[in-house]
Amino acid sequence: MTKLDQDGWALASTHLDRTTLDALRTSAFTDGSAGQRCLLDDAAVRQTALDLRRRLIDSDVLPSTAVAIQAIAFDKNPSTNWKVTWHQDLMFPFTCKVKSTDYALPSIKDGIHYARPPREVLEKLLAVRLHLDDCDETNGPLRVASGSHRHGFFKGAEIPSMLQQSKEVACLAKEGEVLLMRPLLLHASSPATTPKHRRVLHFVYHSGNPIAETWHRNI
Repeated sequence: MTKLDQDGWALASTHLDRTTLDALRTSAFTDGSAGQRCLLDDAAVRQTALDLRRRLIDSDVLPSTAVAIQAIAFDKNPSTNWKVTWHQDLMFPFTCKVKSTDYALPSIKDGIHYARPPREVLEKLLAVRLHLDDCDETNGPLRVASGSHRHGFFKGAEIPSMLQQSKEVACLAKEGEVLLMRPLLLHASSPATTPKHRRVLHFVYHSGNPIAETWHRNI
């Protein structure tokens, strides 16, 4: 069992060049903004999603059938220095309102339909968080509860018990590194103690069988 399978997360290098990183900082982020959703239509983001997919396939992290379904920009900075409580990533974008009964909690965000896929679909998703800045202890790094992804969905009242059983780890990273993470992994972050840019492009890849609904994007 790999570290990613066991712990639900792992760090990896990408070797993306500075020109690519600079282009992403320019196209996917706006000064003073906390970020934006659904960026796979942006040319630079889309190309990076394909480049990362190829690298992860070559490294046997993803199968050759994997597709990118989501890209989100996050920037924790002096203007948007937020806190995120412990949670799982459960809601994903679709082309239209879901009809299958096992796709739960339909909603609309910024005009795009979202829903919670069933557990068997969520377990075939991989988040790939590309760091466009160094992320250290002072700028609100992501914290994860190692191994929690192997226990399915958690109700709010169940989270404290799971945290007691899990090892909490702060995921520090250098510019250009990626954090590989299973969306069912419990994770959180605190406000930065020394606010500065903490820009992250959060890609999600699906590597399972065709699903009953249609992803908002599929590349």
